[in-house]
Amino acid sequence: MTQTLEPTPPADARSSDRVTPRSPTTWTGPKLLIAVTAAALILSACGGASGSNGEASLPGIKEFGLTEEEFARHVEEAQALIAECMAAAGFEYIPVDVKTIEAAQARVRKEPGYTRRTYKEQWGLAVTTRYDNPVRDTGLGPNLAIYNGLAENDKVAYFRTLFGKDPNADFAFTLDEEDFSPTGGCTREAVSQVFTPAQLEGTYVNPKDVLIDADPRIIEAERRWSQCMHDLGYEYESDQDEIIEEYEERLEELTEGEDPSTLTGARAEALRELQDEEIAVSLADLECQIKHTDSVYREVETEVYGQPLG
Repeated sequence: MTQTLEPTPPADARSSDRVTPRSPTTWTGPKLLIAVTAAALILSACGGASGSNGEASLPGIKEFGLTEEEFARHVEEAQALIAECMAAAGFEYIPVDVKTIEAAQARVRKEPGYTRRTYKEQWGLAVTTRYDNPVRDTGLGPNLAIYNGLAENDKVAYFRTLFGKDPNADFAFTLDEEDFSPTGGCTREAVSQVFTPAQLEGTYVNPKDVLIDADPRIIEAERRWSQCMHDLGYEYESDQDEIIEEYEERLEELTEGEDPSTLTGARAEALRELQDEEIAVSLADLECQIKHTDSVYREVETEVYGQPLG
């Protein structure tokens, strides 16, 4: 079916930033092995007729290369298993529907009413600057009210049972990041039964990303993005993932596991400086995306999938 594309909104009005695996030219170790394997599967599909008209099948556009139907089925199955696990532990949990999970994903480094630029001016990449959790809270759906109705001790037990050691490793966020490696508790038990062993690892590379990122135009655009960041005083080879990982590590080193909002004195001042740095680098990243990668991704994705995916 031919799809009518909407006019592209101004760059600053679009709310989506790309947080993608590193381009094939810079993948190393396990990521490289998985990427090569995924690329081989894609090439194999191109060599054999797998579509109804003898055309090769493309990876789905959803997380992990799933189609819309596969995505919905994975979410529904995982949520049902989470509910079973929580019930076995003595807690009420209502399976969250697909639309609610997608609404939670829409809050990853985004905020209603904010453009890409105004969001970054306020929170950067939301690593050191923001301590609420709209993704998790939205993704809990009706269970947020259940959680809020518990006594404090029971709240701790509820989240520990649901998420394991990391209360930020919720289903919606880790699904969106395509990285279930930090999950625990009933969330881990559920995704382990629904997703493949490879998809549970933090090194998983979406075959859709392999397909798009292998295009020479994307490789050149990412090279130009890296040079743009260098010209602005930053040494990054890849997209936002590398920046996010750096600031996560620096925040952990500074806080040593403490609540950032409780820091005082010199450490509180160091946190403010770190936040300012994060906001600055995020705005530099945005400038370089708009200049060098946004339009190229739209072009390649539209050629392959008939629509931009960002």
